[in-house]
This record gives sequence, structure tokens and C-alpha cells, in this order.
Amino acid sequence: MRYQVWIIALFFMATGFSQSGLPTAVSDSSRNKGLIRRPEFYILDWKRGTQLKRKPTTISIIVDSIGLQGVDALVDVAGRPVLYASDISTPVCADGECRLMHIRLYWTLLGHYAGFDHYPSFPFTKHDHDEFQSADYLKLHQLLMDNNSILKRRKVEELVDKPIAPKKDGADAVAGATITEVKESIVTGALYSCYTAWHLVHGGVREQIKRRTLSMMDDNMFLRMLDSNNPEYQLFALKRLNKEQYEENYKVIAEVFESGIPLVRTFIIKNLPASFWDSQEWQRPFWECFAKIDINSRSLLLNHLGKSPETVLEDISKQLGAMTKNQLKVFLGHLASLDGVNPSIWNNLRAFSNSKAEANAYIVTHFLEDHE
Repeated sequence: MRYQVWIIALFFMATGFSQSGLPTAVSDSSRNKGLIRRPEFYILDWKRGTQLKRKPTTISIIVDSIGLQGVDALVDVAGRPVLYASDISTPVCADGECRLMHIRLYWTLLGHYAGFDHYPSFPFTKHDHDEFQSADYLKLHQLLMDNNSILKRRKVEELVDKPIAPKKDGADAVAGATITEVKESIVTGALYSCYTAWHLVHGGVREQIKRRTLSMMDDNMFLRMLDSNNPEYQLFALKRLNKEQYEENYKVIAEVFESGIPLVRTFIIKNLPASFWDSQEWQRPFWECFAKIDINSRSLLLNHLGKSPETVLEDISKQLGAMTKNQLKVFLGHLASLDGVNPSIWNNLRAFSNSKAEANAYIVTHFLEDHE
């Protein structure tokens, strides 16, 4: 088998289809021109007008029976890295037959899968030489997004049942039926192609890319990651900001808190410096999005009611319908602990308690009966 792999690899390289001679990608003109359009399959945001140039790095990826393949940085007009990419031609072999799969892979600055392009002149194939359809490429994309796929824990031969006689023709035939556990996540008839692509994406190249990014980190890169819409970038940056950087960038952090996923919001609330709760200016933007955020984030915010200004209490009293029963009790308990409560807050409580549309109105009614 390995002898056959080498023969086909040498044939393709000798006939001009080596790494340097890859065909046109869907979203690019050539290897040397970088990237001027959104990749065909892509998980990050793409701003219109983006133009990225390729910059060689010392990072490499091992391609079976071919050897080391370089991974380039894709940099913006200012020379700042945005992505990493590699044009790969790799043998895919099954049942004694080998073919080259041509693919351009993209990684994020942290080494995670970002997307791929295929080459129209060299479509991916399944058994019986059937070409991938649009749905097949999409399924491969979804597989590559799964860092914890079963492909991570099994050898390819462990993903098929008892061997069967090989078919006469078939670029990606499997030496047996694909096991049920993996069948739904891969392209039917393309186990070896899926397995090869997944391991190219999620192999040792990830740590190489992350190390390179860490070696280049500066304040500007941290802030660009923080201001992105990528939760992984946001968490990466937040974990590395010091107290002064949190304070200097409180507006950006508040925007991330409002628009981010619950995991990011939770991290922010749990890691905001104590100085935030001593400053009305710094804490105010977080309270302003109280009704828009998820339940857990609201609960975490309510833990800081003790240092919230009266204006915040008044604003929250207008948003009682956004709270769960327990959150409402926490808020009312805080009001009960105060020496005095703004009349506007009492008015808002009365209005809520009289609303027939609010299921928790009775809780406020009982509170008013006890404290007015």
C-alpha cells in the first residue's frame, strides 16, 4: 500500500500537479496572491473588501507519504496576521487505489479550524469515482468544525466493520461497512477523505500556529481579538488582560458583554476587577443591557446590587418582567435592606404588581404589602 502511495504521489508531482502547481481555488486566483474573497466554507466573519497576502512561516504540516508542507500566514494590508493557510495535495488510499485530494485549509490565529476551499478542476471523490455534491462539501465542513470527533480517538481501520472484498473501481471505497457510530458525521463513501482532512486540520499544526501567535502578541492584537465577534478570540484576550487594561477598555468589554455568548459574559462578570463596582461610570454599561442578556448573566449581575447606584435600581425596577422568580426575590430583598427607596421605584413596583400579564406579579404584591 505505501509503495502505491509513493508511486501516485511521484506521478502527480512529475506531471506538474505538485504543491506549487495547484489549480485555481474557488475564492482565490492563485497560491501567491493570498485571499481576496471569502473562502467557500468559513466560520469567521469576512468583511467586504478584505485583501490578504500570503507570508511564509516556519510552520509545517506533515502530509502522509509526501512529507512536510508549509503553512503560510495570511496578513492584512498592515502586515497583521489574520489567518493561516496551506494548499495541500494528499494521497487518499483505500482498497489498493490511491488518488490525490487537493484542498486549501484555513486556521484561526489560535490554530483552530477556520474553513476550506476545494479546487473545481479537482473535485473530491467518493467510491465508484462519484464526485462530491454541495451537500457533501458542507458535511465535510461540519465534520472539520468538530474538534472532538470520534475520528480523534480511533484509527481509520477501527472505523469499519469486517472487511469485504474490494471493489474494482472506487477512489475512496472502504474495506468494509463504516461503523454506525461515525456514519452520520462523515460523507457517505468518503471515510478516508474525511479522516485524512480531519487529521490534517486537527494535528500538531494547531499548537505550532498558537505558539507563533503568542510570540507576536501585543496590546493591539489583544484588543483586535477582544473587539472581534469570535468567542474564542474574545476569551483568549480577556484571560490575558490585566486590571489596568480592563479599566481602560471598559466600553469595549461592555459591548462584548452585551453581544457575546453566555460563556463570554460569565467570564467577564466573574473577572471584572473590584474597581468596576466602585465606579458608577464603569459598571453602568453592564446594567444597561440587563434585560437583553441570558438568565445566568442576569443572576451574576444581581450579585453586585450592593454597589449599584440608585439610578440602576430605578432602571431595573422597570424591567421586572425580565427576571425569574428567584431573581425578582433577590432584587426585592436588596430593596428591603435599604434605608430608603426612591418613590419612582415604588411606582414601578406597583405598576408591575397590578399587571395581569405578569405571572410573577403576586411576588411584588406580597412585597408591597409587607414593606410599604
